[in-house]
Amino acid sequence: MIMKKLSITSSVLLLHSVLYTPSVLAKWFNGQDLYTTSHQRILEGNTSAGFDSIIQAWQQAPNTEQQANLNELLEFAITEDCGHSLEQKALPSWLSKLSIQREVIQNLNQVMLKLSIVGLTRSKISEITFTKWPEDNIIVSTPSIQEGGYFSVEARRMEKPLSSGVYKITVKANGEKDWISWVVLSEPALKQSLGWRDSKNWRIEQEGLPNPACPSRILSINLYDLNDTTWTPLWTEEVDGKLPTTLPKIDVPDGRYWLSVGLIKSRWQGEISILDIQRITRPVDYPSF
Repeated sequence: MIMKKLSITSSVLLLHSVLYTPSVLAKWFNGQDLYTTSHQRILEGNTSAGFDSIIQAWQQAPNTEQQANLNELLEFAITEDCGHSLEQKALPSWLSKLSIQREVIQNLNQVMLKLSIVGLTRSKISEITFTKWPEDNIIVSTPSIQEGGYFSVEARRMEKPLSSGVYKITVKANGEKDWISWVVLSEPALKQSLGWRDSKNWRIEQEGLPNPACPSRILSINLYDLNDTTWTPLWTEEVDGKLPTTLPKIDVPDGRYWLSVGLIKSRWQGEISILDIQRITRPVDYPSF
């Protein structure tokens, strides 16, 4: 009980330090019932109910300052268990895994933005929609189900990154009840933490204090044959902990390849995993590294 009280006290102090200058405090509570409710519920440890209030607040067209407050409150809420407690609704039995992935892909002369929804299913999915509140459709697509039940749908070449706010995902499957859930995304990173130093090496900038409740960042490295239109990696590796900044010695024939390096940051919303990925790509000559 003592430890629990200390934990609650620490959380309150942390939230005060993050959100509460006197001016912000006054504006936060100034007639904003949904903001007050979500804030109080999360401070009381009722994370799921507080998250429901965050969703409702996003649906009320918050102004810029209110959006910033909601982003900060979400970041605070996921410090409990990286977001597992945000949503109590479980995935249906026919949908064992679901992931929402925002990706910024930077090659030598352009930047591409991509949103992917991937998962595992035991049913034939007829349609997946992903809509920003109230009715801005980002994805409306029927996935092809691969062997083992893996599926993926995506939106490529978006004009701008998916901003913070509330989104609705709907998964329709033959013979099953539609599965619908609200998803809250935080503001995308303003700065790219991953970039090329030269043709042989890349840089990874340190972020601020990481959320200890969440997995450490993962570096995903893939090498592709430039002539393979299926884009199946010839070599792939995922590393966490101490992240490398150069391609290791690998067993591939001499030649020209396409190198892709991705920095993956992940959290949860209940059973849904939410990934933010920064990726850099370029052609490389091997072994001339």
